[in-house]
Amino acid sequence: MSAVVQLFPNNRQDKPVTEARVADCNDGYTRIANELYEELIKADLTRNQAKVAHAICRKTYGFNKKTDRISDSQLAELTGLPRQKVNKAKNELIAMKVIVRNGHEIGPNKPLS
Repeated sequence: MSAVVQLFPNNRQDKPVTEARVADCNDGYTRIANELYEELIKADLTRNQAKVAHAICRKTYGFNKKTDRISDSQLAELTGLPRQKVNKAKNELIAMKVIVRNGHEIGPNKPLS
C-alpha cells in the first residue's frame, strides 16, 4: 500500500526530493489544552506574533514546562525570523497578555479571560 505525501506550500516542486519526511508522534509532540490552542488560533495576531507565540508554546509545553528561560536567539532559530523581530513580537505578546513573563522566564498565559 503506498502513501501519498503532499508537500507543504513553501516546498518548491522543482527541487529533487531525496526522502519524504512524515510527522510522527513517536518523534515527540506538544501537549496543549484545546481551549488554550483555540484561543491562540482566534487571537488577532500579526504573522510574527503568531510565530513567536507558537514557538513559545513549543519551547514550554513541548518540554512539559509552564514557563522557561527562552532566548530570542532560540525563538529566532525556531521561527526563521531575525532576532530583533522576535524580540519586538515577544514584547508585544507580553503587553497583550498572550504570554506572561515571570522574572527571566516566559510562557503562555493560561487564564483565558
